[in-house]
This record gives sequence, C-alpha cells and structure tokens, in this order.
Amino acid sequence: MRVVRNVGYLKKRQRAARLMIALGLAGLLGSIALTFLQQLLYIYLAYAALITGFLFFNAGMQQWAKWNRRPRPDELLDSTLRRLNDRYTLVHYPDVPEGWRPEHVLIWPGGILNITTRELAGRIVVKGTRWRRLDRFLIRLLTFGGPPLGNPTVECQRQVEALQRFLAQRDLPGADLVEGLIVFLNDQAQLEVLESPVSVVTRKELFDAIRAYGSERRLSQGDIDEIVTALAQGEEVEGPVSLPTRQPAKAK
Repeated sequence: MRVVRNVGYLKKRQRAARLMIALGLAGLLGSIALTFLQQLLYIYLAYAALITGFLFFNAGMQQWAKWNRRPRPDELLDSTLRRLNDRYTLVHYPDVPEGWRPEHVLIWPGGILNITTRELAGRIVVKGTRWRRLDRFLIRLLTFGGPPLGNPTVECQRQVEALQRFLAQRDLPGADLVEGLIVFLNDQAQLEVLESPVSVVTRKELFDAIRAYGSERRLSQGDIDEIVTALAQGEEVEGPVSLPTRQPAKAK
C-alpha cells in the first residue's frame, strides 16, 4: 500500500492542542488568583475564568489525545492496512479546504473510501444516526478528557460530501464513487450496530471490510494519480511511499 501523509497539517493540530491546554491552565490558575482579591466583581471574574479555563483545558486534552498520542489514528490505519498492495493509496489529512475536512481517504481502482475514525473503548451502540456510550458513569468521568464520541455518522457523511464536491469542482474523476466507512480503532471497543446508513467496523474487521469492496476497475492508474496529486497538496506532505507488507521487526 502507498501512503501520503500531510505532516504540516498534523503539526498545526498538535500546536493548536498545546495552545488550548495552555489557555485552559491560564484560566484555571487565574481563577484561583482572582478569588484572593475578596471583591464581588473579582469573584464573578474568577467564576468566568474557571469555566472558560475548564472548557479550554478539556478541549485541549481531547485534541492532545487525538493528535499527539502514539500510535496516532493514521499510524494505526497504516499498520492495519499495510498488507494491501500498491494499487491502494491511503491519503492522511488531505488538503480539502471546503466543508468538513476528511482525515483518511483510500483510493484504489474500485473506488474512493472516506474513513472516519474513533479511538474510544467500551460499549457503543448505533441506531440510525444516533450514537450512545453505555459505559458506567465512573468510567465516563475518568475518561472525560479523552477522545469524544460525537456523531461519527454525520461526520462521515459530511466528509464524503466535502470530498465529492472537491473532486467535482476540479473536474477530477471519482466524485460519484466516494463511499464512507466508520472505524473504531481501540481494540477494547464493543460495537452494537442496530442500524446504520454508513458501514461501521472495528480495527480487527477493517482489512476484510476493505477487501469486500472489491477491485472491479472503475478508476485507471492515471485517474488515481490525478486524485492523489490533488489531495496531496500543502506544506510538508510526505509520499506517496510504499509500505512493506509486514511490520518491521523491533530491535531487541
């Protein structure tokens, strides 16, 4: 499998996470300092700083978990799909400036797949476009600053729409071939899919799910190269690089 990675975008998101954490800590520490002034106005300001600081810190920790924790989602996808041959190209964090930006796009002769990822563990239920976590309250409290569930269905659908619009506006092939897939990367995730307009799989199921899409030739190699080139714009973009089909051996 070939891989393209927008390292410049990754670094921007990592810097943004650090900034949000710093702003959150500044708000929390500022609220403590304001309480010592013993005036009603400063007490109100302390509450405002506390709430604002907490929101920034929590959001920053969620972003930190997504963009700085190793292995990152893009690295887990690489590890899981590296057995695919070089007819498949996986573009991480493509430069799609309008709409809900896709994060992982797989292109191969059979079509184009937008992959939406989540890193949560525990019991997760989806029915239609409604998602729920069934963890106990204590577990939710302990993982409050971790990756959020959100609504993967809506996110995936909007990413697909953004990708279709991107291809159509540039007269690139494949706009009618874009599909969506939701992947839970944490091996401790327990999925209960009652109904879903978008396919939902675990990381262990991902490779077989990709192969199930088939390889009927609907895009030529020239089409694929055009699409990959368009998605691989931006600063510090690496690839396309072919991954070895096996994980490199760890040094003893």
